[in-house]
Amino acid sequence: MRPVTTDLGVAACLVEKNKILLVKEGKGPQNGLWGLPKGSVDEGELPQLAVKRELKEECGIDVEVLGLVGLRECLIKETPAIFIAYLVNSINPVIEIDNDEITDYGWFELQDFEDLSWISEAMKELAKRAVTNYDGEMIDYTEKRGRNYFLYL
Repeated sequence: MRPVTTDLGVAACLVEKNKILLVKEGKGPQNGLWGLPKGSVDEGELPQLAVKRELKEECGIDVEVLGLVGLRECLIKETPAIFIAYLVNSINPVIEIDNDEITDYGWFELQDFEDLSWISEAMKELAKRAVTNYDGEMIDYTEKRGRNYFLYL
């Protein structure tokens, strides 16, 4: 089996009392948009450890990983782009956001989702699954995105 260059990212789904932790991005092309705390996997790092590191860096929270919420896969400039969302549980619930990356955070119920400007439809669907815990499905965004783009829930 040969190695393949891959864009590998992770997100944390932290749900407490039917509300999920979302953050507002503070820079880059996603500036001002809401989504799950997220980031890239570093060279030699397991995705599960990356999600713990990213949540600690962005929100100051230590977490344990409980399971997989979903996975998004697509091609970006001919490179496979994999994004894994994990269900996590907070060990220390006091949030201290990193203002260099995140400008705001909040706890949101499902009914609040339509009022938010999301990073992507895929991010919104992952958050929705974490809150509702419905059975898995695959959503095909290929026609809408103009390229192969699948979300597994």
